[in-house]
Amino acid sequence: MRNTITKFRWFWAWQDETEERWLGEMSKKGFHLLSVGIPGIYTFSVAEPKEYVYRLDFQNFTRKDKQEYLQIFQDAGWEHIGELSTWQYFRKEVREGEVSEIFTDAESKIAKYKRALVFMGFFLVLLSVLYWGQIVNENPYTWWGVIVAIYSLIILLLAFSFFKIAIRINQLKRR
Repeated sequence: MRNTITKFRWFWAWQDETEERWLGEMSKKGFHLLSVGIPGIYTFSVAEPKEYVYRLDFQNFTRKDKQEYLQIFQDAGWEHIGELSTWQYFRKEVREGEVSEIFTDAESKIAKYKRALVFMGFFLVLLSVLYWGQIVNENPYTWWGVIVAIYSLIILLLAFSFFKIAIRINQLKRR
């Protein structure tokens, strides 16, 4: 009998709440998150169904800051499942009458999305500069066009993500 199962499901950075709900639904079916590998690949343990709430946070920190950060969550009853890049995955068993949120106000959620914007903005600028260098540099190799096309796609996806997160921030500000 297999004790783990791997599932593929794609979520964008602005869909973190949808991802949290999906992970909670998986736990109700008996699939409890063990780890997140490359984007979209989730490994679950197969066990008795349990009601967990999952929460994601976007943090970029030093090793010392990370230890303090994780300790705060542990003290509040959250289990750190793992991370994917700078996204931190937490879960907590649902208990009646207990609030299971790591962000209790719109400002803290906005701060999370702003951290993601800074991170994405850095890569957007970096890749745009590299892209421009590839365009200006005439290369005789035919495969060079493929590299330029890949750069273009990545830049478009980053720009789209940046835009969608900015919209999410504006929605939270209006609440």
